[in-house]
Amino acid sequence: MVRLVIMLVMVMAASDCVTTDVQPDVRNYDLFTPIHENCTRSLMELLLLRQEIRLNQLIETEKESAATLATVAQLLTEVKDAIISKPKQESEDFHSEVCTAPFSRVGKTCLLLALGHQVTWAAARQYCSARSGDLATFSDANTYAEYLGYVNVVNKENAAVSIWIGGSDEAEEGVWTWITGELMPRGPPFWGSIDGYRAEPGGGRGENCCFLFHSDKYYLHDGHCVNVKAAPLCQKVYN
Repeated sequence: MVRLVIMLVMVMAASDCVTTDVQPDVRNYDLFTPIHENCTRSLMELLLLRQEIRLNQLIETEKESAATLATVAQLLTEVKDAIISKPKQESEDFHSEVCTAPFSRVGKTCLLLALGHQVTWAAARQYCSARSGDLATFSDANTYAEYLGYVNVVNKENAAVSIWIGGSDEAEEGVWTWITGELMPRGPPFWGSIDGYRAEPGGGRGENCCFLFHSDKYYLHDGHCVNVKAAPLCQKVYN
């Protein structure tokens, strides 16, 4: 609509620009119709008017875009805040409800080390089961490090007590799995060694249960499931 108005104004201005007082005989020989002296100024004014209208349109469009971007940014901020706060609240609620005494919160789980209760591997599982848990498991080095931190706090006197965890190869010799059915991690930094050079696990068919060996800085070792007596490290089972 704006373009149509401008074109009509330009046509009208152009018609006014034609000189009407030129002699007929001279006009017949002119290549171009003579232009009124105010024609150039009128055309410039029309062009400036057109640019001004276009500029105003761009300004209005930019204002609308800026308002839209501000709205989108606000919505994204609200979504981000909701995503961040909800898991944090759920985590706090979970730990406050699940990690009840005698369990302690360690990372994202609940642990109990019965340091004064040294039993067989099977008895250790029974001990944990009676407290709605089972022997502890982990899947990565960070979680393992968190467990060791907890163990060192509980055993601050550095008592010479090894610790049962929930790993064994009783189902298939040489295939070490957690009580959850998942494969256990192998090699460093998890498993220790005998005499500093014989890598664990190395006990063969006679040593099918896994424990944290006190004499080897609580690295993983395989041991006899009955002859070895160690303290259970229980992990809370929750849904």
